[in-house]
Amino acid sequence: MSNDAYLGNPNLKKVNTPVEFTQEQIVEYQKCEKDPLYFMENYIRIVSLDEGLVPFKMYDFQKKIVNTIHNIGLQYVSYQGSQVNQQQLFLIFYILLYLIQTQI
Repeated sequence: MSNDAYLGNPNLKKVNTPVEFTQEQIVEYQKCEKDPLYFMENYIRIVSLDEGLVPFKMYDFQKKIVNTIHNIGLQYVSYQGSQVNQQQLFLIFYILLYLIQTQI
């Protein structure tokens, strides 16, 4: 068992564990940071009752919601219908890509 693993899970690093990134990983991170739609469509998976774990493909109205949140702000989007899902995904995007910058 690695000393760098959190609770024995090798997929999770302990806090303050140094991580080296390749140039490709840095470029991919920058793409995700600049475009929440790119991040969501490439890294978010949902569970389909028919197909199991599948990539999250958004409808045009969902993409519009994400772009509105990204460009204007969360406070200008209502909390109705499936918009809550896009807001949750955007918060995941924000947490993973912006708040982590304080750790790097």
